[in-house]
Amino acid sequence: MNILVLDVGTSGMKGVLMDNKGEKLVSTCRKYSVTFMQDGRVEQNPFDWKKAMLGILKEIVAKAETMKVSVDAISLTSQRSSVVAVDHNMNPWGNAIMWQDKRTKDICRELEKENDLIFQRCGAKVNPLFSGSKMTWIRENCPEIYEKTYKFLVIPDYLIYILTGKLCTDYTYGSRSLLMNIHKCEWDKEQLRMFRVDEEKLCDLVKPGSICGETTFEIEKETGCKKGIPVITAGGDQQCGAIGQGVVKEGCLSVTVGTGGFLVTAVNKIPEDLKSDVICNIHAVKESYILESNIITCCSALDWFKREFYENWSYEEMNAEAEKSPAGANGCLCVPYFQGRSTPDWNNDAKGLFANITLGTRKRDILRSLLESIAYEIDNGIWIMNGYKNITEINVNGGLTNSAVFNEIQCNVYGRKILKRGDSDSTVRGAYMVAAVTLGLYDTVEDAFEALDKDHEIKEYIPKDHTVRKYEACRQKMNEIYEQVYR
Repeated sequence: MNILVLDVGTSGMKGVLMDNKGEKLVSTCRKYSVTFMQDGRVEQNPFDWKKAMLGILKEIVAKAETMKVSVDAISLTSQRSSVVAVDHNMNPWGNAIMWQDKRTKDICRELEKENDLIFQRCGAKVNPLFSGSKMTWIRENCPEIYEKTYKFLVIPDYLIYILTGKLCTDYTYGSRSLLMNIHKCEWDKEQLRMFRVDEEKLCDLVKPGSICGETTFEIEKETGCKKGIPVITAGGDQQCGAIGQGVVKEGCLSVTVGTGGFLVTAVNKIPEDLKSDVICNIHAVKESYILESNIITCCSALDWFKREFYENWSYEEMNAEAEKSPAGANGCLCVPYFQGRSTPDWNNDAKGLFANITLGTRKRDILRSLLESIAYEIDNGIWIMNGYKNITEINVNGGLTNSAVFNEIQCNVYGRKILKRGDSDSTVRGAYMVAAVTLGLYDTVEDAFEALDKDHEIKEYIPKDHTVRKYEACRQKMNEIYEQVYR
């Protein structure tokens, strides 16, 4: 049985056809971009995702036919908190409000007095990152659209409907809304009242790993992908990425450094001593949860820096340039909150800073300080995570981990060995594993991981004690600057 994984990211969509042993048969991708505006708004045209998905399906099916292999199932994973409002014909009313969008910060500020209750029910404090306040914003600022909206969808809901004609959303996406009770895995009536969202405008909730429907005749006609193929919701991209990195049981931590940064570890139940310095969401592994920390800007900050200061350079050339600056960037420090700070204190007003710049500071020092600051903030999250569960293994993945210099920075900042498994497609692997269990290829996700992981190359990065000590002093200095400026 061959499973086509669709991985919907912030900057592009991947399609990877994998056989019943998890080997890649065919892969392709489509790039797109979001629109960043000066007032903190971030939007994207939903048809970008539809066009990308249909193009991927058509290309994969055509290549598969030449190889004389079939597409037998589709597993879909996606970025989690962007909102699409659609009418009764399932046509979007306009651009999607993206997960990075900050337009709802005033709404969130008004709701902060309810943070204790929100966290108890939903596993996170109120923040513009999550999808619920985006729906509230539409109700308050575009009431005519709110009234005419049939459903509020996140991206995977929209794409699953296009594939199957069925509407649903799984628990992993619901737990990123602040509208779903994570203890009961159902829409919470008090939360709906608080955010002023009508339940009938939300999709039915299903478990991750559910078969949401089958491909339609329209899909077959447009792409060649046969009618009747099961479509599985594998869960959110960070949950799947963590599974692909081995977060299928307690003790393992996945660090994904892409557009944003995400730290994920698994817990079998909601910790009794859970505090609001982390996010607790539903995992894509059956009957388990994740603890998560977020860094809002990672590759997006580096992209900005490249655009403004290294426009004609490749990323490989930038890595070589950063390597010419020593650990600690000759004293230059960056505070990396270019779009605010997420966990642990959810400071939407924080901004990016560069400090300790002298007339001797080189551009390469500023570049290296940016890379180091991302690792410092990740390490802040690791310290918090370790307070809940003893972290015995750290696995790294995501676009920024294609940089060897950044991986060296990471292991020395964390003061621990880090592992990078195979290529950067851990999200694809995780989504494949979830679907493979659903389809009966494996009994559990842990079985699937053990079977697929044994043939992957694993690269280790080992910290150096003197560099670890230097970076620890730098991390503390960065945190002090943040406290002085923003607290």
